[in-house]
Amino acid sequence: MTALRWTVAVSGWLALAATALPVPPAARVPVTAVFLLVCPGLAATLLCAGRLFTDRLGRATVLEAALVTGAVSLSLSALVAEALLLSHAFTTVRALVALAALTSVMALASALPRMQPETRSHSVPDRDDRTWD
Repeated sequence: MTALRWTVAVSGWLALAATALPVPPAARVPVTAVFLLVCPGLAATLLCAGRLFTDRLGRATVLEAALVTGAVSLSLSALVAEALLLSHAFTTVRALVALAALTSVMALASALPRMQPETRSHSVPDRDDRTWD
């Protein structure tokens, strides 16, 4: 497994640990903000389009991956927050735990081998081949 996948998988738990440490908010906010803006979307992008990061990247591809990663990260963060708010269970810690778990699962699942769809070897008969009695 690549270092990028492990970094993304661990990032949420580091952001959660940063919120629990007795350090000034100036040190906690950047760590949590970077996680919320980058890591869930990067894990989802790795899961859905893992080949994107293995090929040689041009400027346009890097920009596209960055925009998709940011948009998906914000979307996942909003969905988790909305689910927790609707269930009357929202806290910062619960939201970070949910996003960290989701990010870890997606990042680690992206390393699993993908199953190819089974192809049929027999042909389907044409309409004209049927006999109607």
